[in-house]
Amino acid sequence: MLLKFKNLGKKYFPFITIVLIALFILSPQINIRFIPIGSDISFHYNRFYDLSEQIRSGNYNYFMSLYGFNTSGRIINALYGYDIAFLNGLILFFTQSWLKFQLISSFICLVIAGITMYFLMRTFDCDKRLSTIGSVIYMASSPIMYYVRALGFSGWGAAFLPCIFIQAIRSIKNKEKPINPIFLGLSMSLLVNTHILSAVLAVLAIIPFYLVSFIQSDKKLNWIKQLFLSIIIFTLLSLNTLVAYIDVFLSNNILQPFIPNSFITNSTYISITEMYGNRNIGIFFGIIFLFQLIYFIRHIKYTDTLDRLMTTIGGGFLLLSTSLFPWDSIIDAYPFLSVIQFPFRFSVISYILLVPVFLKTIHSIEQHIPIKQFKIISLSLMILVSFILFEANTIMVKNAQRWQDDPVAMGNNRPNLIEKDPDVIRNNLRGPDLTKIFETIEKGTPDYLPISKETTSQEIYDAMDPYEVYEQEIFNNQKNITTTVLENGSIKLTWDNKKNVTKKKQLPLIIYDHSIIELNGKLLTKSDYETSDIGSLIITPKNGKNTVILSYKPFVNMTYVIFIKITATLLVLLYCARYSYRYFTDKKKRENL
Repeated sequence: MLLKFKNLGKKYFPFITIVLIALFILSPQINIRFIPIGSDISFHYNRFYDLSEQIRSGNYNYFMSLYGFNTSGRIINALYGYDIAFLNGLILFFTQSWLKFQLISSFICLVIAGITMYFLMRTFDCDKRLSTIGSVIYMASSPIMYYVRALGFSGWGAAFLPCIFIQAIRSIKNKEKPINPIFLGLSMSLLVNTHILSAVLAVLAIIPFYLVSFIQSDKKLNWIKQLFLSIIIFTLLSLNTLVAYIDVFLSNNILQPFIPNSFITNSTYISITEMYGNRNIGIFFGIIFLFQLIYFIRHIKYTDTLDRLMTTIGGGFLLLSTSLFPWDSIIDAYPFLSVIQFPFRFSVISYILLVPVFLKTIHSIEQHIPIKQFKIISLSLMILVSFILFEANTIMVKNAQRWQDDPVAMGNNRPNLIEKDPDVIRNNLRGPDLTKIFETIEKGTPDYLPISKETTSQEIYDAMDPYEVYEQEIFNNQKNITTTVLENGSIKLTWDNKKNVTKKKQLPLIIYDHSIIELNGKLLTKSDYETSDIGSLIITPKNGKNTVILSYKPFVNMTYVIFIKITATLLVLLYCARYSYRYFTDKKKRENL
């Protein structure tokens, strides 16, 4: 029996290690029971709360926010990683605690990051030892820790990003069958259904892999067919997200994210005195990146195609993330690129590509040196990994200290606080009432608000502060209005109008082109109402009691869309199960020979 457990432990050692490292990183949060109050806590917690309440009540609306965002009907989740938001909403539904939710959500994010990087390393022909080290390093990296320590949702995108590079590496290595349409389509859909910007970065980064793969292929027509089949599978698995984008963006002028005053000041740098963060790579990852790039340049003649691709692309994206790239001049010439907002976001690709090739380089060096030097390098590598893990844990310790001293110290939420007392803030976030957080921090994030089709996002930002306008028109416009969510997924507002009937009233509802508005039993046409600069509803009420019902009618019935997506997902999962069964069965047979 003991031998059996020992063999199982050896077999599943990488995954046991990943779980233990996730718990180690989260241990300060588990001990102190703190919630990281990052800059986007209000935005993301509103998203998750909305879906949690839709699950609890059974009142569903794929597009409109029914419970989050002050029941304003604004569209968020449909355009921002609905699938993973639904997963987080499900976690919140079962836990009914922001603390438990955050711990479980962060744990899952860390474990996914570790597992996906592990399989990327294995695809890159690294042994179990190196693959486990690579997965641990990636779990503790800034892109993943961004969600764990500060609720930056790009951390979830980073957790799934290695999946797409597994397929990119496969396209170079497997010349007979460079593309597996199921896995490529599934990998891309995971990213699109989680974090759109991560998907965009992934596409940019894998293009060189597939160009080389196509050039190397002797069956180019079949290569193209497999790629198109991948696109079809991706479309079916991402149908809900794609339909939502088509529906909203083609029928509305959507407010774009704010443009920073300077892109250079939001670029990546290396500091030997600071712990790593969004922009600061930190000394330890700086050592990894610089060592690999210098070694590659010196030994470029002796590296194979795959190593060259990974190092060049990883280094290229690292360059794009720094102030060495003239971002401000580029944005002036091509304003549409301002959607990037923060150049440091490019660095996530560097972590995914440079860490594996660095470890493979170390392994290669170890194979050609005396045993004494081998031990020194192995010890140095383990010390480096230990420092990286210690730094990740220390960051969480510092967050715990901030929570105890000043819980809002780490984000930019101070101007948006309703409650100022630190004890009240902590109690509100850890208490049983999930809505208390929204009474503690009111932040009018204007993402995805509809603006006039005759204006531009930059003109809106130049003319006003959309954050403040949203607060005035939604947060501060709830007085004497009763809001009810109906069983059909509509929002009902009632109020008593005792003033002049001809006076217009602005309501805390956001209106899109496909919104359906009913005032006192009458369906309104677009000429019967107005909207503000950020899309809130303006109508002319009657004397006495008034009722407005808001619903949304997309160009296609989302029930059919979800059915097609779920059916395609189940078929893909069946394929993956069959593929895994055959893989492990064949592997067991080979081991028994």
